[in-house]
Amino acid sequence: MHQPPLRLHLPSGRLALFLDVDGTLAPITARPEMSHVPVGTRRTLLALQHSGVALAALSGRPLSQVRRLLLPVDIPAAGSHGAQLGLKQGCSIRVGVGLPAGLIDVLQQGVARLPGVWIERKPAALALHWRQAPGCGDQVDDLARQALAIAPGWRLLAGHCVHELRPAGRDKGVALRRLMRLPGFAGRWPLAIGDDRTDEDAFAAALALGGGAMRIGPPADTLAPWWLPDVETLADWLRTQLRMIRC
Repeated sequence: MHQPPLRLHLPSGRLALFLDVDGTLAPITARPEMSHVPVGTRRTLLALQHSGVALAALSGRPLSQVRRLLLPVDIPAAGSHGAQLGLKQGCSIRVGVGLPAGLIDVLQQGVARLPGVWIERKPAALALHWRQAPGCGDQVDDLARQALAIAPGWRLLAGHCVHELRPAGRDKGVALRRLMRLPGFAGRWPLAIGDDRTDEDAFAAALALGGGAMRIGPPADTLAPWWLPDVETLADWLRTQLRMIRC
């Protein structure tokens, strides 16, 4: 049984929040370019940061998009599920690998037969989006698994109406562990918050480090012991934490 999260009675200097973006800070939209993090949520993040809480974003989006969605909040961020790592604006590290030869061609040929399905290219990853073609999930799954045959060392991860192909060993859990070794995060209590199967690696890493994990969205099979129903409720919870820190 997953429970609503408790109010955390931790000094701000002991807390580290690792936040997914889409479906966690920002509502899910039909197309990624339509997404936005509400102004009120960004203000809360700024206030938490100024109060001494360590914040980081862990997203499947390219790092440049993560930065844009969070402005003016400037925090460490992992993009493309850990294939990119940025510690501050204008400074990033690419830790992924290039696309296997022929992979994009195989996917483009398959997608051409699936109206409404489209490919998003990311640094060291490819995502097949089928939110606008909800009846194509099985066909997209078959296409993605066929593509894996020419991508040794890559893995398939299915999320909310998206199938993503990316290198093994690059995930949000690896990124969280890497960030937790930095001076601004080391020694803090990590809490990973996300809404999708792609966030389970971060949940596992935070829990293994003695921290916590929170799943956003409908009840699901998850490692996270805590649960909140939607983006708006999480925003309220973050504001409550801010008020407790300021008291």
